[in-house]
Amino acid sequence: KSNGIGSIYDLGLTLNNSYNWGIDLCPSLALSADTTAPVVLGVTSDTSNGLYGLGGAIDIRVSFSEPVIVTGTPQITLETGAIDPVVNYVSGSGTNTLVFNYTVAAGQGSADLDYVASSSLVLNGGTIRDPSSNNAVLTLPSPGATGSLRANKDLVIDTVQPTVTSITSTRPNGTYEVDDIIDVRVAFS
Repeated sequence: KSNGIGSIYDLGLTLNNSYNWGIDLCPSLALSADTTAPVVLGVTSDTSNGLYGLGGAIDIRVSFSEPVIVTGTPQITLETGAIDPVVNYVSGSGTNTLVFNYTVAAGQGSADLDYVASSSLVLNGGTIRDPSSNNAVLTLPSPGATGSLRANKDLVIDTVQPTVTSITSTRPNGTYEVDDIIDVRVAFS
């Protein structure tokens, strides 16, 4: 092509390490490859500290060392006693933080919500990778350790319905008149 000053040529160039031509084709070009896998920095929640019962909604946020791209539906397993919920990924692809939504169900309970183990984050057939296609290291901080959900938040799960354990009164058994005041105490589990 001509640009009015001279000719411009498109060159296809293949570099082969087996030849040493002694020519520096691009002295200012520096190439590097990203081979560093993203790692989990911590787990937290934007949900306020407090007590959550049946139907309560809690977001779980897993932070990585760099932005990650998600395919499929990764999952995290939470520790809630006899029934450990497996919670699905819902958003965050392209950012440093992935969000999982947990809805409290019957039979679940925890004095301070956390996940089951450092291996509780799984791909479930999907992928979590950085933009250079390095697979993320999915190891979570140990439950209860610095960076874990329990260390970062105080989320109590209680789905046990209270029951009446006793009904008492400070007044003796007997017959009472209209407008008499009788204190009644009801104790719950």
